[in-house]
Amino acid sequence: MYFIGIDIGTSSISGVIYDYEKKEIESVTLENDATILSKDDWEKIQDPDRILQLVLEIVDGFINRYTNIQGIGVTGQMHGILYIDNEGNAVSPLFTWQDRRANQLYKGDKTYSAYLSGITGYPVATGFGLVTHFYNMKNNLIPENTQQICTIMDYTVMKLSGRKNPLTDYSIGASLGFFDLENLVFDKVAFEKIGVDCSLLPQLRESASYCGSFRGIIPVYSAIGDNQAAFLGSVKDIHKSIHITVGTSSQISVYCDKYIRIPTLDTRPFPGGGYILVGAALCGGQAFAMLKNFFMQVLQLFTGEILSESDVYRIMTTVPYKRNEEDMPIVSTLFDGTRFAPWKRGEIESISLTNFTPENLIIGFLKGISRELYDFYYNLPEEIKGNKDTIIGSGNALKKNPLLCRAFEEQFGSNVTFSPYQEEAAFGACLSAVMGEGYPINK
Repeated sequence: MYFIGIDIGTSSISGVIYDYEKKEIESVTLENDATILSKDDWEKIQDPDRILQLVLEIVDGFINRYTNIQGIGVTGQMHGILYIDNEGNAVSPLFTWQDRRANQLYKGDKTYSAYLSGITGYPVATGFGLVTHFYNMKNNLIPENTQQICTIMDYTVMKLSGRKNPLTDYSIGASLGFFDLENLVFDKVAFEKIGVDCSLLPQLRESASYCGSFRGIIPVYSAIGDNQAAFLGSVKDIHKSIHITVGTSSQISVYCDKYIRIPTLDTRPFPGGGYILVGAALCGGQAFAMLKNFFMQVLQLFTGEILSESDVYRIMTTVPYKRNEEDMPIVSTLFDGTRFAPWKRGEIESISLTNFTPENLIIGFLKGISRELYDFYYNLPEEIKGNKDTIIGSGNALKKNPLLCRAFEEQFGSNVTFSPYQEEAAFGACLSAVMGEGYPINK
């Protein structure tokens, strides 16, 4: 008995097929080449139907080699939106979570996102789907034949299951903004304040709700957020674990069985009940990639040679590690700001005549990545932190960099362990389908 899980990432799309009896998975990853170039550097958009083609390639590949597939689960990049018509077809690009249009000025010295946060009381940021929609609404960018808004995961589920209208679960719906997390509903009062038509919103359903069947045969279940999926696919004991994932961005997540609101952290609904408290940094692996690009440019400038990215990464991840008590530059990795302070920028401090070396910069950047996530964790109440004693890591930027693991272990004072399964978010989507079929999860 098998289950398929799909993870629609910003730069790659992954799929796993899970043998439920043997507890084994096989994974495949394709490059997400759906990016659409824009004349505006703040606009980050992708082609939703190209993404769908890649998903179908993965699903068909599994179906051609396996029988007795019991369900398909989907996860992917949260916050982004696209517009669909009354036949369920995309009439716009996907505006991704990286889109920065709402950082532009709207009224006086307030950006679109700051204005919306002030008038509604919800701490929304640029890239949130309904913040993007508000910008599009005010700038006449909504296609005339728009019937509804949906996320790329809900669009994919809709197409796989044969639906013409999207369903969204609480974990994804909350990522769009203006969502009452305690009561798990969109806040209609907030929509009235900003003039957004509620009829454009997708229907809310429980996680792992049945949505239809792929080609009339394989059940397809409602998508879940990628943060929740990675947590579900990585963590065995949700009550005692700290989940750290580092990809392009980075996140730290812990489970809480009741609603709680903490400044600087997100409270996100968790499939099956409860919440995860999440600290999200915009620069995770992206900060290390920035330093890699700098080194490559220096080498080319002075030698005329171009080293491969893999060679530069190999060198950068094998320098000697230095602990905090040694003389080191201190690096803040806020190179793309924060979600609620986009104007902030990174810094390199405590530079001396002897410590400004390539090796120290490398270690300093890694410590900066780990410190930013630790600062989120530090703000958690003691009753939540008290019983968390296990760090579970995920994301290729962490798995492929032992020095970054060392930085997190030093910062948190605990070992970093990894799930035995690859592509944790796609595996979490598999487990969502397992729940939808009514089977117990036993990883």
